[in-house]
Amino acid sequence: MYLKQLPTSTLVVWLLFSASVRAQDNPMNDPNLQQLLKQAQEMQKSAKNPGSLDTRKKLADMEAMAKQEATRQEQEEKDEKEKLQAALKKQVDAPGPVAFPDWMPATPEFKPAGKPAKKLVDEEVKIVQTGTSSLTPEKIAESWQAAAAAANNLNQSLNKMNVNGKITRILFLSTRTDPRQEVELEASREPDSKVTQIKISSPLPKPEIGSE
Repeated sequence: MYLKQLPTSTLVVWLLFSASVRAQDNPMNDPNLQQLLKQAQEMQKSAKNPGSLDTRKKLADMEAMAKQEATRQEQEEKDEKEKLQAALKKQVDAPGPVAFPDWMPATPEFKPAGKPAKKLVDEEVKIVQTGTSSLTPEKIAESWQAAAAAANNLNQSLNKMNVNGKITRILFLSTRTDPRQEVELEASREPDSKVTQIKISSPLPKPEIGSE
């Protein structure tokens, strides 16, 4: 773990401010933390001078405590990740209907490759459905955008990509009110192809992770 390789002075400060470090976006801007870092650096300089055995012992003890705390946090993070994976698997395997939000626009000339299904994608459970359409990615995205504009209660964001002749349109739609729902449309067509590949996905609410 990175913390185990930090200089002694930084480890001392990290130990004393581990809680606040996790809570702040930029903890190094904290004047108290900067002062402690300065003091720890002075202690480290003192430890190099003759007759500073007590200082060296204190630094060694604090470094050992910091490493012990780093190990504890590393195990805690591992446990939390295992709990998350278990909760996500339970969400994927849970019985019941699988359906997209009822406000999702219809995809013109869509030929589904199968029914919508729950899948684990990047530590998130999503409803996913794939298929094809004879319309171009541009036309499909425009159709969704028009439907979203008519609904007048959806946010939308469109990404356009053209790489080596392959045309891709990725459209994100989301509700403006809680509970927030999202749907993503990805439509792409290879050069000289007359078929557009379509992928539609919608994330499910994140499961609650019970604590022991």
